[in-house]
Amino acid sequence: MRRIARPAWQPGEGDHVVVCDGAMGTMLHSAGVPLDSSLCELNLTRSSLVRDLHAAYLAAGAQLVQTNTFDANRLRLARFGLEDSVVEINIAGARLAREAVADGSALVAGSVGPALGGNLVRRVPPGERAAVLREQIAALADWVDVLVLETFGDTESLADAVEVALAECDLPVMAQLTFGEDGRTLRGEDPAAAAAVLGRLDLAALGANCTVGPAVLHDVVTELVRNCALPVSVQPNAGTPRRIGRRLRYAHNVDYFAQAAQRFVASGAAVVGGCCGTTPAHIRAVANAVAGLAPVVRPAAPGPDRALVTLVAPEPEQVSWPYPDRFVVLAGLRAPHGSELGEFVGRAERLTAAGADLLAITDPGPPARRVSPIAAGVLLGERLHAEVLLQVETAYRSLAALQADLLGAHALGLHLVVCRTGAPRVAGDYPDPGSPWDVDSVRLVAALAGLNEGVDWRGVSTPDRTRFVIGAALRTSARDRGHELDRAEAKVAAGAHFLLTDVIHDLPGTQRCLAELRTRGVDVPVLAALAPFEDLTTILRRTHEDPSVAAPVTLPGTDPGNVVDAVADVVAKLGDLVSGVLVQVPAGADGSPLVERLRGGPA
Repeated sequence: MRRIARPAWQPGEGDHVVVCDGAMGTMLHSAGVPLDSSLCELNLTRSSLVRDLHAAYLAAGAQLVQTNTFDANRLRLARFGLEDSVVEINIAGARLAREAVADGSALVAGSVGPALGGNLVRRVPPGERAAVLREQIAALADWVDVLVLETFGDTESLADAVEVALAECDLPVMAQLTFGEDGRTLRGEDPAAAAAVLGRLDLAALGANCTVGPAVLHDVVTELVRNCALPVSVQPNAGTPRRIGRRLRYAHNVDYFAQAAQRFVASGAAVVGGCCGTTPAHIRAVANAVAGLAPVVRPAAPGPDRALVTLVAPEPEQVSWPYPDRFVVLAGLRAPHGSELGEFVGRAERLTAAGADLLAITDPGPPARRVSPIAAGVLLGERLHAEVLLQVETAYRSLAALQADLLGAHALGLHLVVCRTGAPRVAGDYPDPGSPWDVDSVRLVAALAGLNEGVDWRGVSTPDRTRFVIGAALRTSARDRGHELDRAEAKVAAGAHFLLTDVIHDLPGTQRCLAELRTRGVDVPVLAALAPFEDLTTILRRTHEDPSVAAPVTLPGTDPGNVVDAVADVVAKLGDLVSGVLVQVPAGADGSPLVERLRGGPA
């Protein structure tokens, strides 16, 4: 049942306000569908449930129902192994909505969200993002009456999506940004600035949806109305959710939501509805509240300015390993206790004077009772004007928190970062029962590569591009070497500029691993990590107590009086398999002679 030919949809020109439907995800969640599943796959697997929800919103008074296809693009579906089902899922979603409005009493809007979400593990260039949106829009176009581009976090990505939609089909397009509690887009743009750009595009309506409730969006709607002549739409959340166990709960605020709809219309909105947390009860209240209201009469919109449709961003300057033609020596230091800061800076100064090209903080996470690695790195950078390499673990951290910390580190001068996944923490007799791997090192590498290209982990364009030099861990002692090398390839594909080995205790195994890495065509610099001052207890823990490590046949032994020669011999045997070495120098050890010896590279 394809769409019936209709006149162009022109909200705001009639004698009534258009009422949209409310949340689809919230209702599916309340029906027992886990939030971490593919909601749009339900168009195929639980079609009657989706159709019934459309029918419930229609019975409540919705005049525009949106398909269950918000995240039904190739990139987002790939998370669930459904990337080859884009067309099938989108057509199924449109058909279900069309079946629910078989009497023609309402219009069907094809819901299209941003191409990127928060779960990608690779960089996605702008051209691919456009192709991803084009594929989804083409699948929907013959089955819906309107396209709704919704929940875009920045003006640039929404303008790009509008360009794709207008080129791909002749449907009316409603475009909606999402705004935070500060009344700005996720990129930080105010409504007036957004309206100045988007208000000149060939849109049926421009508006706001999701993220926040009616209180914040009232001012946003007022500013959009004031700064553009297009009809304005608004679909707020019911409010801010609270997690109760494994479920999300929103405020039960139907009467408040209906009063807010009246205020939106009084401020100039021509299309009102709901987003996350809203239900058919909310939409029924909204429909009743605006039933006797007509849209505010506003000046006619000027013709679309096609010259502004395409926003061309400057090509980013590519970031790469900054020492391509020489062997580099890094001196690794643990973050100090607060009382040790003076001695810590002094040791780093001596190692730099001995010839260390870079300093490195060897702690990957905030150590107990020690200064945080970021603070330690900033301190060295400011006191010694040295480049400092920072190691970051993702275990037990959200991508949002990691991004915030690393953007702060970047602003303070720390640009070299090694991404690690980490290990579970022990709590009593068992590892911490939480989920330590919501984010792994591959995703963090991809997130930093995105920031270098001006896109954050949510897929939102950022005002500025970073210049992270991104490293990733390579466990040359891994028991499953094939898997480890697969992971190394994934890290490089995600955007890693270099690799840092684990502490080497098995030289022949390391040589085999690095040689195989080259045969796979992975051509990025590799830094070898060495810890010649380690005690036997630490060596045993590293080599015999980690189930993922292949224990060496014999334990390495370094004569304390012959550390310099022993390390130089290891570096010589690694030869051109490595582009540098990170030597861990603990407190109390004199690493200066070793650094001086290694300055010239492999002998």
